Amino acid sequence: MSAPARADTREVRHRIRPILVATLAVASAYAYLGPAAALGTHAGVAHARARHHATSCASTGAKHRRRNHTRKASYRTTHRAHHITRCVRRHVTRRALKRSHRPTRRHSAGAAGGCADTDLAPSASNVERVRAAVVCLVNRERAAHGESALQPNARLEQAAQSHTESMAFGNYFEHVGPRGDTPAERMHACGYIYSSQVGYEIAENLAWGTQAQGTPSAVVAAWMASAGHRENILNPRFRDTAVGVSPHVPSSMGGGQAGGMYTQDFGVIIRG
Repeated sequence: MSAPARADTREVRHRIRPILVATLAVASAYAYLGPAAALGTHAGVAHARARHHATSCASTGAKHRRRNHTRKASYRTTHRAHHITRCVRRHVTRRALKRSHRPTRRHSAGAAGGCADTDLAPSASNVERVRAAVVCLVNRERAAHGESALQPNARLEQAAQSHTESMAFGNYFEHVGPRGDTPAERMHACGYIYSSQVGYEIAENLAWGTQAQGTPSAVVAAWMASAGHRENILNPRFRDTAVGVSPHVPSSMGGGQAGGMYTQDFGVIIRG
């Protein structure tokens, strides 16, 4: 029997294009997976501006648009996106933000070359290798599109890992935790957003998968096939990233199969 997959984003502008990855087919409103495999993705992009400094931001603000999707095999998926930009200094102009975020065309050797452990199934003993593989694959995608490599950030890793474990052992798959904590609040708590006097832009991608669909290569391929996730990965303004990994997939999602749960956080701190 095939297992349905969950794909969930907020504010996705375009429906996901159908793709085939091994036994995986991801379409706009549902996913069909081959025997004994499941994968779900969840992208987040949010735009939030300081209440009295809206004109300082390069972003035009949040778009609140939802799409209803059809049911298949009594399984419904939704697409939502969540992306946050905050500017708090009046003298940070749109021109300055545009100049500071102009992408470079330099490709790092790590991003352009091969990535190790891309088909590694997550386990308690290899989380760091899986984490590194996801970052490498994401940077390889950025390099292929002329964007600079993202730099791993230890504080973002705290936020990403804590949320991944919260989802894995709390039996949920959302950007907002059971106590109402948002990605921005988690990044504040870990110290990445270290002051109310700095601006920032952040985003988050989520995914889970079982067996071969829980590997770094399968997860990044699924993200790149989704408009919302892909936009986060290729955003030229982001500078920092981190990946949270858990080898535990809740039985309500994975049916007790081995697999992996992932959170990737993205960010840039905007100083005046």
